Parts: sequence; C-alpha cells; structure tokens
Amino acid sequence: MTEYRIEVKLITESIFGSGYSIPSEVDLEVVTDEYGLPYMKAKTFKGNFREAMEEIVRLVGKEKYGDIVDKLLGKGEAGLDQWKTLKFSDMRLAKNIRAAIEKAVSEGKIEPQEIKEALTEIRSFTSVDEEGSSKKGSLRHLRVIKKGLIFEVDLHTERNLTEEELGILAMTTSYLRHIGTMRTRGKGEIQCCLLEKVEGEFVDCTNKYIDRFFEGVRTGA
Repeated sequence: MTEYRIEVKLITESIFGSGYSIPSEVDLEVVTDEYGLPYMKAKTFKGNFREAMEEIVRLVGKEKYGDIVDKLLGKGEAGLDQWKTLKFSDMRLAKNIRAAIEKAVSEGKIEPQEIKEALTEIRSFTSVDEEGSSKKGSLRHLRVIKKGLIFEVDLHTERNLTEEELGILAMTTSYLRHIGTMRTRGKGEIQCCLLEKVEGEFVDCTNKYIDRFFEGVRTGA
C-alpha cells in the first residue's frame, strides 16, 4: 500500500493544550512527551481534520461525495469496516529532528525541560470589558509552541484509496489552516501539504490529486 503523510508547518505560535496547569508558572500547559517535545494527539488532530473535510465535501457536493468522510475517517458504528479507514499517528516533529533530540536526551546531554523551554514560550493574556479595560483577575499565562516548526502526521490504510478519496484528502489537507487552542485569537495558523512515498522518499502530492479530482469532475469520470 502507498504510504501517506501530512506535513504541518506552524505559521503562528500554537497551543496544543494539555488541560493541565502549573501553579505560579502557567495556567495552560502544552502536550509534551518524555523528551520534552511538544506534539498533538492523533485524536485531536483527526477531529480538526474531520471538521475541515466536512466543509470541503459541503463545498464540492455533499450529495455526491458525502459518504467519503465516513469511508476515510470512520464513524462510531463502523464495526467490521473499521479496517478500511485511515489511521492517524500523533502529530510530531519531523523524524530526523526528533531522532537527534531523543538521542541527546537519552545520553544525558540535555534535559527534557530544556527541550520544552527551547521550543516553547510563555505568553500572558487578559480578557477585556466593553470599555476595553482589562478585567480584574483575568490575567492568564499560557505556554505556546514557537512558529516555524514542522510537524508530521503519518497516515496508514489497509487498502488502496480511490482517486476521489485522494482528491478529497488532498483538498482537506490544503484547506486545514488552524488547529489547537485560541484559533480565533491568532494562534494555531498552519500550512499543510499531503505527501506520498515514492521510491523511498516522501514527495508533495497535494496539487496532483486536487488537479486529478477536478479533471475527473470535468470529464464526468
């Protein structure tokens, strides 16, 4: 089976919230692994991806393509058909970068906390009232992941995807522009592309499958 991957570049600072706080330091921590590397859980990314795919299907024609969402991403009662859906990995930093950092931590050359502090920053936010003044007691400190970092999500499937499915998958990948916490306040802007493995290397196939999809629409294929 062909291997696919979604590459995610952080255009702005992003928050992959863990739901945890550290008293006297931050009110909302980001999710990190044992090496101090920030990441987004597969379930969370998939939820964001589904929202984007549902919007894409609405735009290109829900009546014709609506079932593709469940075929690719599954649904609660998928049962024996679950093997046909895409499996998402956690969204993590690019493998080559991650491997070097994990090696350094394992050898004791650097501590996980140092890694986290190097890849993140703490920002302060306040809520404002109708007059534009800060609300009393609204000051919060949140950890954000620095912009410019590139993450990867590996996709696994037990079957060959159809041209229509690949087209919807590529369009969704290109359309997904915001993830994480505080998306409406300037955080979590991203740029994504769909990659496929060709002769041992992952190459960008986003436009190829989008073009094929619309060519199929034009010709009625």
